[in-house]
Amino acid sequence: MKNSMQYVGFGTRQLSSGIHVMTGCFETRIGENEFHTHLSAYLTCGDRGSALIDTGHVKDFNKIASYIESVVGKDLTYIFPTHEEYPHSGNLGLLLEAFPEAVVIGETRNLHLYYPDQYRQERFLQKNVGERIDLGGRTLEILPALIHDLPASYWAYDDRDKTLFVSDGFAFSHYDSAECVLLSHELPKPPTAAEARLILDLALYWSRYADNTAIVTDLAEMLQKYETRMICPAHGSVITEPGKLLAVMEAAMRSEIRV
Repeated sequence: MKNSMQYVGFGTRQLSSGIHVMTGCFETRIGENEFHTHLSAYLTCGDRGSALIDTGHVKDFNKIASYIESVVGKDLTYIFPTHEEYPHSGNLGLLLEAFPEAVVIGETRNLHLYYPDQYRQERFLQKNVGERIDLGGRTLEILPALIHDLPASYWAYDDRDKTLFVSDGFAFSHYDSAECVLLSHELPKPPTAAEARLILDLALYWSRYADNTAIVTDLAEMLQKYETRMICPAHGSVITEPGKLLAVMEAAMRSEIRV
């Protein structure tokens, strides 16, 4: 069976009073496995500012920009690419042009190499783990990316809606175009450790060979420290049952499952 990846569409959804998801979806075939996988960006809005977390797929730029504008007009305040990999920051240059007041936050120390003109306009603001962005009535805190591919990766936490943005972490597949914008509790069947393991093996191959015990412990400690009602991954359904899905991710990370 030939491996393939086919783009199957774009969807948006308001997750709370201030958080929105914009997701493109791909139907993927790897060997005998056929599944869908997301590529999502998130918009979080406070009383005085807004932040876009990750930038979505380039083919979705016009739809992403149009949706952001429908929510905040041209007044997007911050863009937070969780890391420099193309699926997470590929739209950055176009977004900076579309939203001329937006400032890029997070790990920005290499971005002058990609966007020298924007760098000269002082549109990059380095933010490190533990620093907070006040959006008015909600704060976005920069966290370490416990599950990542590139070392210079960050996660974030929204204190108002108790939401954790986890980039490459918590990537669960689904199987039908009708499921692409469903929340985890709305899926016909809950994600399994085998499904999570499949995505880990494809996207984060190091996890197959590493002792992930420390990551599992750190995940549990993070969710204990930060009350979390919702987990927003770049490559999976929005998780509305963090306790249940943490156990599934832990099983996958412990390398007890192979597909």
